[in-house]
Amino acid sequence: MKLILLLISLIIIPNSLAFLQITEIMYAPIESEYYNEYIEIKNVGTTPISIENLTLCDKELFPGFINHTDEETYLDNFTEIQPNQFIIITDGGSGTEAYNNYNISENSAPLHPEGATICGWLDNEGGIITVSYNEELNDTLHYYSEWGADNNGKSLCIINNIWRECLPSPGQENTEQEQTYNIKINEFLPNPQGNDDAPMPEGEWIELKNLDNQMIDLEGFYLKDKANHKISITETTTYSTEIETFLTVYTNGFFGFLNNGNGTEIITLHDKNGVPLDEVSYGSSSEGISWSKTGNIWRQTTPTPNEENEQNQTKFNSELKIEKIYTGRDNRVKFGENIRVRLTIYRGNTSKTSISAWIEKSGEKISKRTRFNINKKFEEKDITIPIQIFPNCNKKFSDGEYTLVVEGLNEEDKNTIDIQDITKNLCEKQKCEIKEISKGTHSETNINQPKSTIKEIAYESTNKKAGKQAIYIFCLTLTLLIIQLTTERWKK
Repeated sequence: MKLILLLISLIIIPNSLAFLQITEIMYAPIESEYYNEYIEIKNVGTTPISIENLTLCDKELFPGFINHTDEETYLDNFTEIQPNQFIIITDGGSGTEAYNNYNISENSAPLHPEGATICGWLDNEGGIITVSYNEELNDTLHYYSEWGADNNGKSLCIINNIWRECLPSPGQENTEQEQTYNIKINEFLPNPQGNDDAPMPEGEWIELKNLDNQMIDLEGFYLKDKANHKISITETTTYSTEIETFLTVYTNGFFGFLNNGNGTEIITLHDKNGVPLDEVSYGSSSEGISWSKTGNIWRQTTPTPNEENEQNQTKFNSELKIEKIYTGRDNRVKFGENIRVRLTIYRGNTSKTSISAWIEKSGEKISKRTRFNINKKFEEKDITIPIQIFPNCNKKFSDGEYTLVVEGLNEEDKNTIDIQDITKNLCEKQKCEIKEISKGTHSETNINQPKSTIKEIAYESTNKKAGKQAIYIFCLTLTLLIIQLTTERWKK
């Protein structure tokens, strides 16, 4: 009888001392299985335990997790697991990506095995997991793919002593409540004008739409592209993490998130537990044009962040239009005047930015060319520009109709303008005396002219006249200065 009681105690005591419980596993992640599997274990005891005596599938465990990106070990400054604390075990060797792809609680204790994998890979068909302390078996799990969580973004977890499919919650208590989100990717700009990684609101962005129209905080949700780049929704990537209808998420300085090349790019939206909510793919993109969804159709359109895409009426062709020529009170235009012209300009999907305007007749310009640039695409502008008409002091051009030309952005517009008379205060009649000049053996003579003659020859621009007067004054001042210096030197 005593022998039977002794045998019963040997069986019962190890179970009564069991204080480690397997609570969640990610055996078939939608991301790479090489770096995203994890096992969650909880210390359900009342005292701390040392990690030195802890083994998983008969393999020794070490503190911290190895980041796959740089293969460095992080969060390894601890030696004990506290009561009610969770343990998160991820791949050793070249490391894990689980801390990038899942919302792992910062209060959990990260561990990794001495080998590259946990339990020699977690088989997608099913397998056995064991956890021991001081060589005493504490818990065993034999899982099956029929239980769920097979490559659908969910994990297997134990709730009320029953293993079931659930939302990933590594380092947190498992819950039966599964919150669903009706949030979709509605528009995105993969190739903005300027730098892709410009600070928000410039640069690349993705617009989300909440189809339930109820306020939700998306803090901790994230977006990923095909290259596994990740943009988390935080106060540094959006102006508010709460969404009622629309929310625009910016890359805000992150370079290379969305592909602009000819290959296929994929954008995936995940909730804070890593569950995928929506996914879109696209090919090449034109600069300054977004992909937007209207109904179930994706098309390239003018960017409209935080607005309904149905309101988006995209024009890809540029437009130039002469709206008005300001002619002054007398409704007349004279040679030498600086007129103003009002234009309506729309730059469509063209790489050209320069616009020129001038007045001509039969291809010969009678004004200066006014040039300016339109740098932003898909925006209509009303602009008033000046055009300086030549003075025509020599009356080279006759009065009459001329053509105002505006050209640029692969477009052109023309209008007729009537120019009559000259602006007299710009031209002044001058008399010039032409004399025979002789010095030494050199001479210059006007042939068939008397030695001294008077001739009316030109209308001279006031600007030219002022320039000549300035030269005369300068020469006179310089001469007086030289005379003064010479006189003072002679007195000495």
